[in-house]
Amino acid sequence: MLSEIAAEQLMPRPVEFSPGSFVHTFWPGRVVFGAGTLAQVGDEVAALGVRRVLVVDTRSARAAADAVEQQLGDRFAGRIDGVTQHVPTELANAARATARDLNADAIVAIGGGSAIGLAKAVALTSAGGGVVIVAVPTTYAGSEMTPVWGETAGGSKATGVDSRVLPRVVVYDAALSRGLPVKVTAASVANAMAHCVEAVWTPQADPITEAIAVEGVRALAAGLRAVLVEPEDLDARGKLLYGACLGGSALATAGTGLHHKLCHLLGGTYNLPHAETHAAVLPQVARIKAPTVPQSAARLAAALREDPRNTTDAGDGGLGRELFELFRGAGVAVSLRELGLARGQVDEAVVGFGESVGVGDEVVREILVRAWDGVRP
Repeated sequence: MLSEIAAEQLMPRPVEFSPGSFVHTFWPGRVVFGAGTLAQVGDEVAALGVRRVLVVDTRSARAAADAVEQQLGDRFAGRIDGVTQHVPTELANAARATARDLNADAIVAIGGGSAIGLAKAVALTSAGGGVVIVAVPTTYAGSEMTPVWGETAGGSKATGVDSRVLPRVVVYDAALSRGLPVKVTAASVANAMAHCVEAVWTPQADPITEAIAVEGVRALAAGLRAVLVEPEDLDARGKLLYGACLGGSALATAGTGLHHKLCHLLGGTYNLPHAETHAAVLPQVARIKAPTVPQSAARLAAALREDPRNTTDAGDGGLGRELFELFRGAGVAVSLRELGLARGQVDEAVVGFGESVGVGDEVVREILVRAWDGVRP
């Protein structure tokens, strides 16, 4: 009895929670999850009733694309190998022209966020929304679960939300990400983490997105720690895909806020690597935003910890510290300076941006200067 009482006393106390009133949007879509599900892509495409399929893949996913091409049989219309991050307009226009020339009514996108982003660019401008997407993610970007699109032109990244770009089917096969290098894995996890974390403080956030986000963070943190020990652990890779799926789902409803707007600014203007930029910026934004949603931040911080009973570092800024330590421990760059951003570009990026997102330039300057230095929150 005494041991049971002691164990109970050691258990973390849940933060009190009341859902209150809210409105939540559920986006339609089908998820096929499990190791070996790549073999089901052809059947999923056939079930959609489409006839001419364009395959878009990253170069690292060519073997998987080859397999899908064989599955499609007569439905296969053509293929685009190789994509570029941030979806440059010239590349998007070329893909649109290819889709039109092939009379494609569907795209199978295989790869990370860049491949899926290019497919979205085509679907966004297809006549009458006639091109549907089947996504086969090989990283943890989570874009496959969102109706968010992005395109870069003239040093500026435009983003938007449109139901036409939401994939109709997402096929998650953990075996496809098994060989992803640990450094790339960790950076991609930072991207997925950002989807979860920001989903608790946007104006559209609600108790459902928060529950999804907390579970996503828990899966991502556990999966990343396991992959650092054994990079080809299939169960760990599955946890990461599961977390990415949840993060994308949370973002799809909660939308984006200060963090994502900063990352899009830095990526579109200075061509910084998208995933790594999240790792440098998110801990610093969390330091500022966590105090505005203390209960939500406490739940996220607990989900991040290897031992959720350890709350010694969970005060103001605790969420930012947990994120910073996880990313740094995984070998991801936690400073914008490491990513090649010049100090003068920080000052340049700040001008007028703070007012556009409602926090003021000084707050943005503080976030970016700390992110440039890689200071622990």
